[in-house]
Amino acid sequence: MRPEDLLRIPENVVTVVNAAFRRTTEEAKLRARELTTRGRPGLIARRGKLYNSIQLGAYRQWSPGGIGEQRLYSSTIYSRVHEFGAVIVPKQAKWLTFRIWNPSDVDVPTGPWRRVRMVRIPPRPFLKPAVQDAIKSFDRHLNEALRDIWR
Repeated sequence: MRPEDLLRIPENVVTVVNAAFRRTTEEAKLRARELTTRGRPGLIARRGKLYNSIQLGAYRQWSPGGIGEQRLYSSTIYSRVHEFGAVIVPKQAKWLTFRIWNPSDVDVPTGPWRRVRMVRIPPRPFLKPAVQDAIKSFDRHLNEALRDIWR
């Protein structure tokens, strides 16, 4: 290490942490996409809309030269239902009537018709587990970023 490198340590710390943070968020995005395609119960990939909707929001720094934040999200209207679950009840009728999707269905359901008073959709999270998995690798990303900066 050169003496002038020691004078830049505060600047380097922010750079290293930001680099590790960005690598971790990118890993979370890839992991979330993997979780939507792995055939988890309830998450049946038909057209890939959920997979393609997973994005990282704009990186926003809290202060100039400081550490920031980034959002991992899905822009589909039904991603919230998958992540947190939902209860569907009829608004005007007494019953909900719908057709069941068969695993081979692509565009329209071909299964039997159902008539029920309520449908409870269980949570099938894909964003939160992806972030939790990615956080575990933050140390590795931090070490990689440190190695990159001291080369």
